Amino acid sequence: MKKYYFKEKFFKITDHYPILDEDGKKAFFVDQKFKFLGYEAAVSDSTDEMIFTINRKLISFLPVYEINFKDSKKKMTIKSNISLFRKSIDVISESGKINVKGNLWDYEFKAYFKGDLIGEVSKKILSFTDQYQLKVYEEDFTEELIALCLSLNNIKDTEKESTRNND
Repeated sequence: MKKYYFKEKFFKITDHYPILDEDGKKAFFVDQKFKFLGYEAAVSDSTDEMIFTINRKLISFLPVYEINFKDSKKKMTIKSNISLFRKSIDVISESGKINVKGNLWDYEFKAYFKGDLIGEVSKKILSFTDQYQLKVYEEDFTEELIALCLSLNNIKDTEKESTRNND
């Protein structure tokens, strides 16, 4: 099992921060592009080589993200499903479907592939900025789970902003 830690900046227009491993070393780097609408980010590895991009589709009822990996043959889609009390998200990739279940309010999610738990995302409570931990149980899914974690964070940010605008 590997753990990764995400810590956003307090004042931000876009996100630019390292994702740290359990030893506190930079494992990945998030570089969000400035956009008036939508969401676009590039993620690079510890050597600053880009490994994938995330783009949120603008025209969809529920959030849909397209992830394009450096290997142009590998693509993935993350889409939110309608659910009453829990958040349900599907991750569709060439290797199969990853099902994600959890609670967006508490920011606790578990990811399953073919019934096996492959990762968990949890948000640190009582912090000034969004901070969360990703536990990866199946290392073959590390990049997919990092993309999922960033997409979940964007869903939460978008819903929080939408709630502010409705007040």
